[in-house]
Amino acid sequence: MLTKLRESASSWPVKVLLCIVALSFVGWGVGDIFIDRGDTTVAAVGSTDIDIRDLQTAYRNQIRGLQNSGIRVDPGSDLSRLQAGTALDRLVGDTLLAIQADDFGITIGSDTLKAAVAGNEAFHDLNGAFDRALFAGVLSMNGLTEEAYLAALESDLARNQLIGGLVAAPPPADGLLSRIAGYRLEERIALVGVVPDEVLVPPPSPGGDELQRWFDGRKDAYRAPEYRSARFLLVYPEDIADSVAVAPGEVQAAYDSQPGRWRVPERRLVRQVRFETREAAEEAVAGGFDASADGAGARWLERTDLLEEIGGPVFDAAAGEVAGPLQSPLGGWLVYGIDEVAAGSVTPFEEARAALEAELRLAEARYAMFDLAGDLDDHVASGASTGDIASALGLEERLLDRVSSTGAPADPASLQVIPATPGFLDEVFRGEEGLVSTVLETEDGGLLVVEVTDIVPARARTLDEVRREAVEDWQRERRAELAAIEAERLAAGAVSAGSLEDAFRFAGVFFEETGPLMRGSRPGIANVTAATVSALFAAWPGDVVVTRSADGSAQVVARLVDIVPADLSAASAQDSGVGESLRQGVVRDVADLLSAHLREAYPVSVDQGLVEQYF
Repeated sequence: MLTKLRESASSWPVKVLLCIVALSFVGWGVGDIFIDRGDTTVAAVGSTDIDIRDLQTAYRNQIRGLQNSGIRVDPGSDLSRLQAGTALDRLVGDTLLAIQADDFGITIGSDTLKAAVAGNEAFHDLNGAFDRALFAGVLSMNGLTEEAYLAALESDLARNQLIGGLVAAPPPADGLLSRIAGYRLEERIALVGVVPDEVLVPPPSPGGDELQRWFDGRKDAYRAPEYRSARFLLVYPEDIADSVAVAPGEVQAAYDSQPGRWRVPERRLVRQVRFETREAAEEAVAGGFDASADGAGARWLERTDLLEEIGGPVFDAAAGEVAGPLQSPLGGWLVYGIDEVAAGSVTPFEEARAALEAELRLAEARYAMFDLAGDLDDHVASGASTGDIASALGLEERLLDRVSSTGAPADPASLQVIPATPGFLDEVFRGEEGLVSTVLETEDGGLLVVEVTDIVPARARTLDEVRREAVEDWQRERRAELAAIEAERLAAGAVSAGSLEDAFRFAGVFFEETGPLMRGSRPGIANVTAATVSALFAAWPGDVVVTRSADGSAQVVARLVDIVPADLSAASAQDSGVGESLRQGVVRDVADLLSAHLREAYPVSVDQGLVEQYF
């Protein structure tokens, strides 16, 4: 299509027509349609605007930690918008502090800015020195220009000076630090065992209307999601490569232009021995040189692995011969023993033809995708269906039958393959029923056209529809409740009898002693959570606590063995970081109070529609 337009536009009648159209645009004031007037301000703080691109950068930083933890954040999801809101709120708070810092006349000198950049370990090489290339690379990976980074850093330093000036308080008293350190650094030791629910109680069965009442309180968890069916065209260069013609001469030219690709160079298995003097090397050669006797390791080498003045003699010698002595550019003299020779080879053109043709077809297909995109545009604009477009252009129309936005089919036995193309399902669930989408270029290089054919709205399922799943869930939940009661009963008996092992011997549970535990830590035992540690810190020596396991299928039974008091010396309290954490807590409190005050002093407006559009 684009080629035809360019050819037509070169004729003088079309040029005259285009001039008339252009003049009419100017006359009607439509000429400035080429100017992007889209407002990208997502929030206004006083007289300062926050651009949507700044929010996108902050959002990416916000979700990076979640993604690194394996949590998927889908565009348009509730989680995505929650993270975008959090990032925007932080940007607004930072902007308010920056405005206040500017009002106070706080400025950051260039020397301070340079020192902050040079002191950032993220920009240091292996020797701990600032590396400008690494600095540029880190900024590039995070989508930042140097100017944007320095401006943000300057703003951060100014805010820190503002907050630091407001929190110039003396350090906390040692007595207070010791008391807090005593609480934080106290340790506890316990015996811990994990008892599966299934060995504590048999599977329960719901009676009467118990299951219905349980289900009625959890209907939302069993809702059927919205399902959509669609016809679509998804084309990649590989799909049209076979239809692209390649001239025989092009294949030969491609073969001739890459001689090194088809040649396997000669290799030699050699042993190298170094001598300090030429005389010593010559004496070794004259005496029947044996590289293996000198402990030299054998290596396979190509001629290009050696300097030319050394590679020539080594590759001129036959297998079993000796090359040398040869003067080393690094000093001394070298003698090489040639153990084995692997002859080189060349792949003939006829053997390489098929691979080259496939590569050339694929390369041409990538260019052909531009023309195909134009043809698809034309057919979509004409109102054709995906089936009509597929027939006209020789493409394959594919079907999607009742699939949720997460890719789950309504029929669990469905064998349909859902494309893993980025944004595919987003487009299916963005379209309107009966309308063909515009032509979309996918992130992985394809062209996509979608026609939604059916929409099944989300709805509440009845108990009969999900009875099997509901019974399993009810049993799991009820069994956990009964197992907790039984574990508590057995634990109470163990307190009076004195032995957890005896009380739970029937379950075959092994109880192991933990190392010293601190508040909030994990005991390092499989399926045991920090909740067990919290329960132990509320107990006294000899007490037994029961908590749920990490996977919810077992009860964790633990007896507190000992309490290890913290070292309450002032030095220990200071070294523990208690003083610094208290100071940082005060800083955060002051910053929050100041931010709340500034939100009342400066008007803040947010374009929520723009947030929803981008996230």
